[in-house]
Amino acid sequence: MASIESKLFHLLLLLVNKKKFLDLQFAFGKFDFYNSNVPPIRIYKHCHVERCMVNGHAVFTLSPKTIKSKSHILYLHGGSYVQGFVKQHWEFLSMLVQQTHCSISAPDYPLAPKFTFVDAYKMITPLYMKIISQEGAANTILMGDSAGGGFALAFAQKMKSDNIATPGKIILLSPWLDITLSNPEIQKIDSSDPFLSVKGLRKAGLSFAGGADTGDFRLSPINGSLTGLGEISIFIGSSDILVADARKLNVLAKKVGVSLNYNEYKHMVHVWMLLNFRESKQAKKQIIDLIKH
Repeated sequence: MASIESKLFHLLLLLVNKKKFLDLQFAFGKFDFYNSNVPPIRIYKHCHVERCMVNGHAVFTLSPKTIKSKSHILYLHGGSYVQGFVKQHWEFLSMLVQQTHCSISAPDYPLAPKFTFVDAYKMITPLYMKIISQEGAANTILMGDSAGGGFALAFAQKMKSDNIATPGKIILLSPWLDITLSNPEIQKIDSSDPFLSVKGLRKAGLSFAGGADTGDFRLSPINGSLTGLGEISIFIGSSDILVADARKLNVLAKKVGVSLNYNEYKHMVHVWMLLNFRESKQAKKQIIDLIKH
């Protein structure tokens, strides 16, 4: 049974009509209302924070104030490819640093509608190359939520196709795996999802694609190869329209003999693991264990 906190959050999303937010953002051309593009001051209490620039865009590196582990996470934030970091991202990343002693690179990568996926790849690629040269690919974890989860998997696939060492682990949180949202199973889930709308997401996906083929694996990694990518883990909720493609990816992985650590939480909505429900805490514990081991 879902926790009371998660049920109340579900109700709140319905009351504020969260499904319409992305449509409204496109209508008004404003995408940064909730953004927290720099780490809040309180994050500095628990982590060392450094800032550098890559191709004109900021990268924040969070590291522990005590002993550092070997693990380094490249974290790609969600936001439908049009929104930047929000405070929940920074709180989640700070928690991971404190609990696992890992370090984390969090790039403020180029977003639509000003930029396209081509610009995003041009920024993330040299950053990734620098990380694996310093930390080693085996010690590198590629992680992302929502759009950032799709981007993380697609980026790993691109590195594989370019014969560049892939990360040791890939952890995907409510990933957006197909920007076309053409899976017919999505319609069966849509009425139970209080967070995401197909219409708004399709607008955002087309904007990020910039006229490119939306079926290209660099945009829709469900169409890419799953072999030779390292250990893949997925966390998703059953009340999230994106679960349709997460389930599909799980089936595709089994068909090609790829072991996928698939975690679907009943009744959970989009990116619930970044919050503080009972279920969120359970998922966070699993994610921490993946990073540590």
